[in-house]
Amino acid sequence: MKLKALSLLLALSLLLVSCALAQETTANATIVAPVTEKITAPFSGTLLPFDLTQGDSVAAGEALFTFDTTPIYATQDGTVAAVFAGVGDDASGVMNRYGALAVVEPVHPLYVAASTAQAYDDDDNRYLHAGETLYLKCGNEKGTGRVTAVSGKEYIVEILTGNFDVDDTVRCFRGSSMNNDEETGRGRVTRYADVTVAAEGRIAAVHVKAGDSVKTGDLLFEVIDALSARDAPLTLTAPCSGAVTLLGTTSGAQVYRGQLLCEIADLSALELSAQVDELDLTSVKIGDVLTYTLDAYDGETFSGTVTEIRPVGTTRQNATYFDVRITLPTGRTLLPGMNATVTLSK
Repeated sequence: MKLKALSLLLALSLLLVSCALAQETTANATIVAPVTEKITAPFSGTLLPFDLTQGDSVAAGEALFTFDTTPIYATQDGTVAAVFAGVGDDASGVMNRYGALAVVEPVHPLYVAASTAQAYDDDDNRYLHAGETLYLKCGNEKGTGRVTAVSGKEYIVEILTGNFDVDDTVRCFRGSSMNNDEETGRGRVTRYADVTVAAEGRIAAVHVKAGDSVKTGDLLFEVIDALSARDAPLTLTAPCSGAVTLLGTTSGAQVYRGQLLCEIADLSALELSAQVDELDLTSVKIGDVLTYTLDAYDGETFSGTVTEIRPVGTTRQNATYFDVRITLPTGRTLLPGMNATVTLSK
């Protein structure tokens, strides 16, 4: 009789356990980063080489991408007489107003527009060569010059030394003794036009100021796309610490304004995303505390609060699943993509 009662009690216990288990179901879950920062190109241009890759960790403020610029160089030696453009200015607007971004006065601003018409009666004196040195004289003032151009009887002598004034009439000689039989002709002192610096686009950098001496090839300005904002940054930095979940460009690529360059997941605000079958959704509500296990922490059980139930489901294999968000434990190393299993009670 006792044995029969014991067997009955054991059967009842198994039934209760079976019923309890039948009231529980599970849902697959994944750790996600709900806050994602999108980095887009502020203007069209070319990116300098970079080594950022998808999956990299980045720190807030870390440089991600830097745009290349179009350099504007000095075309000859001289002194910067004026600078009209500043950082952020539209180059076309400055050009329309001032005619130049900057003005460079040549090192040797004066030249003699000469002719062999009054040269000494000698064929050699009437045959000049570009690059040769001539000796100059106006009254008691003497100097030297270099022939820079020859066209028939006309030639140009760039004045290298001597204190001459515009409109002075200068005699030119082949020899330093300046004898009459060495005269190659005469001409009037003229001033070269100052060199105007021109460009198109938005001024990204200014490398000179009025009074600076420059050499041919010196960097004067850098410009970027004219449609960029006045304060458009050349270097794009990470707005938060996190991980690069998407990389939408390549090193050295040309990009267009508004193009998505990368996405950064904010790792300081992770949560668990559980895919709950529509048949189990009625047993879950916001504020419920659910238990779950994390594959990365085998043998441990955690609990979290339901913070959101997304209203639009996803259909898979004739079943609809809804995204249920659950809080995660603190003090653990957690990353997006880690898997979990959530226990649901019916």
